[in-house]
Amino acid sequence: MTTQLTRLLEPSDHAQAWSALREALARLERASAAGGAGGAGLARWIGVFSRSRDRVSIQRLSRPLIVLILDGTKRIFLDGPDGNARLVAREGQILLVPQGIPLELVNEPDPERGVYRAFTVELLSEVDARLQRRYPTLCVQRGLGGFEADRPHLLRSALPSIQAMIHLVSTLLLPGAHALLLEHRLEDLVLTLLLQHREQLEEGRAAASTLALDPTLAVRTLVRRDPARPWAAQDVARALGVSNATLRRRLGAKGVSFRALLWKERLELAKTLLRSGRHGVLEVATACGYDSASRFAEQFRRSEGVSPSEYRAQHRAGANDCWSEPPEPPPAARAG
Repeated sequence: MTTQLTRLLEPSDHAQAWSALREALARLERASAAGGAGGAGLARWIGVFSRSRDRVSIQRLSRPLIVLILDGTKRIFLDGPDGNARLVAREGQILLVPQGIPLELVNEPDPERGVYRAFTVELLSEVDARLQRRYPTLCVQRGLGGFEADRPHLLRSALPSIQAMIHLVSTLLLPGAHALLLEHRLEDLVLTLLLQHREQLEEGRAAASTLALDPTLAVRTLVRRDPARPWAAQDVARALGVSNATLRRRLGAKGVSFRALLWKERLELAKTLLRSGRHGVLEVATACGYDSASRFAEQFRRSEGVSPSEYRAQHRAGANDCWSEPPEPPPAARAG
């Protein structure tokens, strides 16, 4: 089952790259000890596999991590200035975790496959030092280059990031690969993720520039970028550069609530995916940020008056009607 929004909507080359990455990681797992770790140069990689729900507490992370979710879900809870924040990383998403922050992690197996799998790259301090020297305008602070060091960051599985990961894993599989080549591949991966992060920040700033003119558009623009994220009003307010109270006040002046806007954006995505007829209800629910297909279906029915399955069937039938052959005219009409 494909759960990442980008692989539901983007062209086939994205799906092919994702498949190639999974195959390369499977070969790497077989080449090393099952569920074990390996290292070379500036990083250490770890394969994580579990069939049960695991909860892990980390008092202080000693090194930055890049975590690619292959199967299942990783939930992150951390104490910050706004209380207990939460991130949910799903299959195909990439999580960057700076060093030095306390974390509580929950790894949950995929409900259909029954497993949780992730590929984790642990970065040594030399990686950050090299990036600081080579890209001083991008890496404006210590820790993990240009990523803010006080919180984890969740990135979409964009095609360049997948390709950079493929290059790294393929090089790790080469017998006797030179350390300089491995360092180059690792630097390429971090740089690609950094550029993607900067792009997401620019999207947030672009949305913030529309806040005064149209706060509903600003909120929907952010949610549309990553509808599966467990958005809270404080997350959107922070991205838009205002307080939670200011955001709610501006939305209230327009007669809408944050919760209603969030659902409206997710509903539009759900209807698009269901009309395609290619995706199951659980798959659509996950793409829209729901862990439970039943909760998603309940809210969809309240909004649309039909269940997601019924909505999909109706539009599939409509599409079949549009493409069906017209009936033959009666014999008399043909003769005329």
